[in-house]
Amino acid sequence: MPIRHYPPAAGIGILPYLMEYYLMQWSGDQPLATYHTENVRRIDIASQWSTAVMLYARKDEWRDELVHLMVRAFHHRQLLVIRCYHNPKSGDDSQYLPFRRILETLWEHRDRDWISPEGQRATGRQLINNILACKLGDEGECGLGTAGLGRVYADYERLIRLRTLEGEQPFRHIKGWYNMLGYAALDYNGCYAASQADVDQHRRVKLPPNTQAVGVDVYHYWGHAYSPFDPANLSVPRHKVREHSDEWQRLRTRYDPEGLQVGVCTNSQDTATWIPACWNDTHALMSAIQFAGATNAEMWYIGVSGQLGPSKGDASTYTTPVETMLSYYDHLKAGPWVALAWWTFGTDRTCHGGLEYYDTTLTHYTPQHPEGEPYSPEMLQYWHDAYVDVKRRMFNDVVYGQFKHLNSP
Repeated sequence: MPIRHYPPAAGIGILPYLMEYYLMQWSGDQPLATYHTENVRRIDIASQWSTAVMLYARKDEWRDELVHLMVRAFHHRQLLVIRCYHNPKSGDDSQYLPFRRILETLWEHRDRDWISPEGQRATGRQLINNILACKLGDEGECGLGTAGLGRVYADYERLIRLRTLEGEQPFRHIKGWYNMLGYAALDYNGCYAASQADVDQHRRVKLPPNTQAVGVDVYHYWGHAYSPFDPANLSVPRHKVREHSDEWQRLRTRYDPEGLQVGVCTNSQDTATWIPACWNDTHALMSAIQFAGATNAEMWYIGVSGQLGPSKGDASTYTTPVETMLSYYDHLKAGPWVALAWWTFGTDRTCHGGLEYYDTTLTHYTPQHPEGEPYSPEMLQYWHDAYVDVKRRMFNDVVYGQFKHLNSP
């Protein structure tokens, strides 16, 4: 798996990084090793269709167990994204400390074999070289401002990415990834600036020039208020589900090779604003990166692969259909996005990618059952089979198509 820098122009037509966002099971009051068996199971499942998994460096005492899980992921040729957030309230030298100590330990023992409880092996250097990124923060860019977000990336560069050890910079390839809200080009719901007019007229926030990997997470909701039908009704032709998904992507993520000038729209009730020029995150972020002069930035996206509880602003929500997942993939691949992480709504401790599809444990939320009810066995089996098929199709496209292209000759 190539770990490379893909600026927007280089990302057109590829989407090499498929990640299960926050796959790891944990509890703050239990040793992480308590959940080792389940976490190994999750890594094994996700490796069937992902090229990267995310692990959470929350506590220093989790270090050795995290290394064991890293070895398991390495065994499955999965790249690693480590979540370790910047804390703007802390002094600079305390930033990213759990992640730094993992890296320092791996570097100190870079030629030693680390052996997992299952017997897999990897050297410290191999594990370092298998780390794609560190997740630095989430949805705070409007509050941080240009200078604040610039400090997040600067601290990461100084403390991790550009750190010199014994004459080497062994962590230089590990990107810093910060995730934001989408452009959502309406006055009441927007963060970053795609142009100087966005700054001057709408008080949008400009990206800092040292932006690295930067993300958008705007989800296609499937609650009763958002869709004309329940996607769990198999009497609805599946092409209708896909058409509904594509219409959402047309507004939010579709890439226009001819270019698209995005601007802030001011009347949320005006149907004339329901156009890509008001909502398209792909072209807005491309413009934002160019506007900021962020030559080292690349674009990552978080899409929803499941909604297992009531969504914001709605009393209930349906499960995300697999047709929507495939629509995400097709549209994001066509444009400049190079990473797609799959999110499931829930708390930090209950989010685990799309395992509910695989484990046939999805719960159905409807206006009639806002607390949720089990799907029928037939529907659960459909979700399982369709989910596995779609995720493997994405994986095969990446591994047997894109990798061949990216690594040739």
